[in-house]
Amino acid sequence: MIWSISILSVILLILLALAAYSIALEESEEIIDQQMIEMSNFLSREVKSEVRSVFDFKRRYGERDLFIDITNKSSLETRSNRDNYIVPELQAAQFVIKKSSRGTLKIYVKPTATQQIQISQPIIVRKNLAKELAFNMLVPYLILMPLSIIAIYLLIRFHLRPLEQLKLAFAQRDYNDLSEIQIKELPIEIKPAMNELNSLFLRIEEAQMQQKVFVANAAHELRTPLTSLSLQSDLLIKTKPDSPIYNENIIDLNLSLKRMTHLVGQLMSLAHQETLQDESLQSLHLIDYVRQCVSQMLANARHKNIDIQVDCESENIAVLAKHSSLESILMNLIDNAVKYSPQFGQILIVIYATDQHVYLEVHDSGSGISEEQRDLVFQRFVRLQETQNQVIGSGLGLSIVQSAVESIHASIQLNSSEQLKGLKVSVIFKK
Repeated sequence: MIWSISILSVILLILLALAAYSIALEESEEIIDQQMIEMSNFLSREVKSEVRSVFDFKRRYGERDLFIDITNKSSLETRSNRDNYIVPELQAAQFVIKKSSRGTLKIYVKPTATQQIQISQPIIVRKNLAKELAFNMLVPYLILMPLSIIAIYLLIRFHLRPLEQLKLAFAQRDYNDLSEIQIKELPIEIKPAMNELNSLFLRIEEAQMQQKVFVANAAHELRTPLTSLSLQSDLLIKTKPDSPIYNENIIDLNLSLKRMTHLVGQLMSLAHQETLQDESLQSLHLIDYVRQCVSQMLANARHKNIDIQVDCESENIAVLAKHSSLESILMNLIDNAVKYSPQFGQILIVIYATDQHVYLEVHDSGSGISEEQRDLVFQRFVRLQETQNQVIGSGLGLSIVQSAVESIHASIQLNSSEQLKGLKVSVIFKK
C-alpha cells in the first residue's frame, strides 16, 4: 500500500511539474512579449540612430536581457544577409521565431518610416525561467511529500493493527473450526469482508451438517434392508424349500431387495442432479418426455389398475430444461402418483402454456398431503407417518424433484387436486 501511494505521489509530482512548467512558460511569454512591445514603442519615439546588439556566447542571459537592433531600411537588406539574426524588412509589426547563430530567438519587429526596430531574446531564456518558476512552485510539495508518505504509513500501521490479530486467528485456527471470527476494533473498511467471511463459515457449517445428516440417514436407510436381507437369507438357509414359511421368506426377501434397489437408485439420481448444475438449458418438447415416462410407468400402474390420462392443449409445447432433469422430474412425480394412489385409482397429467410459462400438473386420487406437511416432504428421507408403511419408498423422491426443478430455474407447488381430490403437483417451466 505504501509503495502504491509512493508511486502515485511520484506520478502526481510529474504531472504537477508539467502543468506548472506549462503555466509558467505561458505567463512568462505573455509578460516578456508585452515588455518587448512597450520597449519598441519607446524606441520608435526616442531613438533615431542605428543600434547594434552584442551577444556573448559564454554568458548565461536572464529574462531581463533583451537584444536591441535598430537598422535603417536602406541598409537592412545588406545587414540581414550578413547577420542571420536580423529579420528582413517587414511591412507590419509582429513576432517572429528565427533560428540564428545566437540560437533560436523570439523577435518582435516594428517597422517605422525609415527604420526597422528589432527586439530579440533567446527562447532558451524563457524556458529556463519557466523551469525555475515551476521548481519554486513545487518546492513545498517536494518537502511535504516524504513527510506525508511517512505520516500515511504510520496511520495505516496504526489502523491496521487488528489485521495482525486476524492473521494470528487464522494461523491458530483448526480447519474444522467454522465458528465466527471476532476481532475487536476492526477497521470499518474490513468489517463488511469479515461479515461476509463469517456468513460463509456459517453456510459451510450448515452444508456440512446437512451432509452429515444425509450420510447418516442414507446409512440408516441402507442398513435396514441389508439387515433384513441378512436375516431372511439366514432363515432361508434353515428353512426347507417345500415349506410355506420358505415362500413367505422369499416374498419378504424380494421386497427388501426392491426397497434397497429403489433407495440406491434414488441416491444415485440425487447425486446425478447435484453434479449437473452447470449443464446448459435447451428447448425440449415436453409432451415427448411425458409420453416416454408414462410408458415406463404403465406396468406399475396396471399392476394397481390405475388409469393414467394426459390432457395437453398442444403437441408443440417446449420448455427450457435439461434432458436428465426433465426426465427425473417426470419419472419421480408419476412414480409418486402411482405409489400413493389406491387400487383402481386415477392419475391426470395436465399440460398448458401462457405467454411466458409452461405448466405441468400431476393429479392423483390418493389421500393427498395436508397443507402444514407440504414443506416437510421436500426434505431428504422425510416420509409421512400415515403413508410410510403403505408403500416402498426412501423419502427422496420430492427432494430429487426439487433439486431438478431448481437446476432449470423452474418452480414447484403442492396443492389439493380439485379433479381427483388427491394431491396436485404443479411444475412451472420457463419457455
